[in-house]
Amino acid sequence: MTVEPAALAPPNTIASSGVAARPFDALGKTYEDTYAHLPEQLAAIDWLLARLPEGARVLDIGSGTGRPTAERIATAGHRVTGWDVSQTMVDLARTQVPGARFELADVRAMPEAPGSWEAITAFFPLLQMPRTDLDATLAKVARWLAPGGLFAFATVPFDAEDEELQWMGHTIRCTSYPAQTYRKLLEGAGLVVVHEQLSVFQPDFPGMGEEEHLFIRAVKPGGPPAPAHALAGPYPLPASYRGPHELSETGWLGMEARFERHDVALVADTLAGNREVLDVGGGTGAVVREIADRLGRVTTVEPHPAREAAMHPLAEQGVRVLPGRAEQLPFPDAEFDAALATWVLHYCDDPDAAVAELARMVDRTGPEAKVVLVQGAPDNELISLWNTTCAELLGEPRDHQGYLLSRAARILAEQGFADISFTRARVDVVFPEPGAEAKAEAAAQVLAEFWNTGHPRLADLRHALLPALRAHFATGTDRFNDDAVMLVARPRTAAAPIPSAG
Repeated sequence: MTVEPAALAPPNTIASSGVAARPFDALGKTYEDTYAHLPEQLAAIDWLLARLPEGARVLDIGSGTGRPTAERIATAGHRVTGWDVSQTMVDLARTQVPGARFELADVRAMPEAPGSWEAITAFFPLLQMPRTDLDATLAKVARWLAPGGLFAFATVPFDAEDEELQWMGHTIRCTSYPAQTYRKLLEGAGLVVVHEQLSVFQPDFPGMGEEEHLFIRAVKPGGPPAPAHALAGPYPLPASYRGPHELSETGWLGMEARFERHDVALVADTLAGNREVLDVGGGTGAVVREIADRLGRVTTVEPHPAREAAMHPLAEQGVRVLPGRAEQLPFPDAEFDAALATWVLHYCDDPDAAVAELARMVDRTGPEAKVVLVQGAPDNELISLWNTTCAELLGEPRDHQGYLLSRAARILAEQGFADISFTRARVDVVFPEPGAEAKAEAAAQVLAEFWNTGHPRLADLRHALLPALRAHFATGTDRFNDDAVMLVARPRTAAAPIPSAG
């Protein structure tokens, strides 16, 4: 719980700002030690980071020591400004989070700046304001957000104004509303509340009892259909699709034994609440086996006859395998509550059509409706190696996985899946052979076969890869980063209201 007041205010606001600042000036780092690890706050920051466009402008009202909010958002490459009424807090934040800007400022006194921020956070800063100021501040937040902007808010809900409380050894006067009122205020200001949660927290501080916390996430309508997220880069994007890669079962099997994949568990966790899941491009079955183990059943469509036949024994584990292409799926509309494609789009003749088909498969009225895509990360080392060595040698266009994700995000948003998030997943390709030269030789063989099985210049490709592979393994590593990005697209719907206490 941190409180907002500060600098450029009229006299009555300056007085209240000074009173509100006193406990935080006295507490300093102790406040961070007590409140910086709230699970719901960390989850709200994750929600923002998964959706913010690259280099977003973010305002943190009541920024405290800068941790965790400003630090995590600034570290992700966003432009963060923090406002707080406590000079002690501002000084600490400037020291701890040099990548953000912090000002002694009162949100009530700051000039109007409509559409200035892609996101605003306010974790417990409005509790020492009268209700008239609290109402005005929430309305101001809505005006200050850019169309499509995100708001993460937390407070302590109760029905009283100017009530005297004992908190962390200090006497403070607080004002709030019942939990249901905050939703009405935000909706009245033009925001859509997409998440609302009550939780109970026990501060680790002498004499403190349990606190009820309210966490709200809201979105301002409008904005681009799919903001340019950093994980859908690197930017600028190509003007068009390079065309499909060839996929060899032999080459893929040679790679699979060397994978250390964390994307499979991430996908399965994301689908934990679903009941009818469609997977497109079942491949070797690694993803569908994990999903079937967790959910009891899954349907997969595989275009390659040999791999389709190889997966039929998975029926005993709850995997239904059918032939079909991503661009023309053999099901009626809205047959599933989730559809996914992992590492598939760059093998499609028409990835746009494949994404539209995935959207067609999903019943958008379901509470867990979603489309899940997994492609390569913008700093994926193997994709970079292919682009710098193989594409040039073979005279092919460079690969750009972010182009595929960006196009998919736009198509899905246009299809009604407007809540789009991006999450990184660790994937490594490991070469345990003894010695750097043995690793380089093995990697040249495996990677060339994976990318271009049967190519007439396969031997040239292996030879061309060796210098970069030798340099890479000479650093002492035994692996390449083959990191992934998971895109999850959900229909944007308002959260269910918190039930009234009465």
